[in-house]
Amino acid sequence: MIRRILGGRSERRSISFQDIFGRGLDTMTQSTTSGEVVNYDSAMTLSAVYGATRLLSDTISTLPLDVYYRKNGVETFFRPLPGWIQNMNPNLSNHSIIGQVMMSLLLDGNAYLATLRNGQGQVLEVTVLDPTTLTPHLTDIDGKNILSFESSNTPGVTFTSRDIAHLRGLMKPGTIEGVSPIKAAREMIGLGIGAQKYGAAFFGNGGIPGALVEVPGQLSEEGVKQLKAAWNETHRGASNSHRLAVLTEGAKFSKVTLSPEDSQFLLTKGAAVADIARLYGVPPHLLADASGSTSWGSGLHEQNVAFSMYSLRPYVSRLEEGITSILRSQGIAVAYAKFDLASLSRGTTESLDRYSKGLQAGIYSIDEAREALAMPPLPGGEGQEHYVPLNLAPISQHIKED
Repeated sequence: MIRRILGGRSERRSISFQDIFGRGLDTMTQSTTSGEVVNYDSAMTLSAVYGATRLLSDTISTLPLDVYYRKNGVETFFRPLPGWIQNMNPNLSNHSIIGQVMMSLLLDGNAYLATLRNGQGQVLEVTVLDPTTLTPHLTDIDGKNILSFESSNTPGVTFTSRDIAHLRGLMKPGTIEGVSPIKAAREMIGLGIGAQKYGAAFFGNGGIPGALVEVPGQLSEEGVKQLKAAWNETHRGASNSHRLAVLTEGAKFSKVTLSPEDSQFLLTKGAAVADIARLYGVPPHLLADASGSTSWGSGLHEQNVAFSMYSLRPYVSRLEEGITSILRSQGIAVAYAKFDLASLSRGTTESLDRYSKGLQAGIYSIDEAREALAMPPLPGGEGQEHYVPLNLAPISQHIKED
């Protein structure tokens, strides 16, 4: 089915799905009360939107990915590792593929992973499709609702969930599509774009002068130059600050300040950062806004922990489900994909302290702690033992002694 997009070519080749791509992520256009048009491209002109999207995409795309299965209840590496897991696309790195998935989820609320397979149904490569060109449907076939997809660039062609893995963000009840964060927050984003344009136009037109000196009558061009030079010579620079100014011949000095309307755009622009951080669940200090650095906890460390737990983990879970669904479509029913989210804190003081306490309490063996810290096991099986303090004993033993 996928090969029909490529014009019926059957040879193994690099697939880009350019037939499905085409309109790009700028096709979602929403008008707002502020008068600004909000689409994916215009939203990304806000540094906070770009920053939050980059932060989440780059952080998750750098997490180690592996495939596991459970053997006697113990998580074990699945080997041999499917080739497409190690190299999802011959033209793009895995970092880029995962980053594209995250961009789709963060902007559109939906991501689509298309698979190219050989004659035996084995996955050869994976490509991320443009979410704005695809529409999912539930079709009743023999009394079962079957998920299928249509592309606006290939009318009449239907794809199945075996061809395309659909990852979704937040979903409204009764729907099969994710909600776009950009669409949901279009008014707030439109306000931010408007404030940004207002500020650019304000300073592009020269802003406002710091002060005015009014004189009666009309000065010649040479007189204006002499007055400015005399004023700057007497009052310009830190060494001349707060010096007494003497005005003669009816001259008047007045300080020019921003109007309330002009000042408001600065507050609006600053508030947009906090709003966008809230939209994506990103601690504001990671978007270079430390004004609310204690709002998520007692400090920045708590915010970083919360970022991993409440912001990254949901997206990681969606990615794992999508990749696992491709594994299952190959007939690998026992395996599942898993990102190493713990790698973000590996080597930090907090993680070392956690494993140290776990060793002392007998929760971890030395090798288990070393594995969690990406270190090899001790030779000869020396690190497989669990240790507990010798001064600990069951409470029941103390009761018997009494």
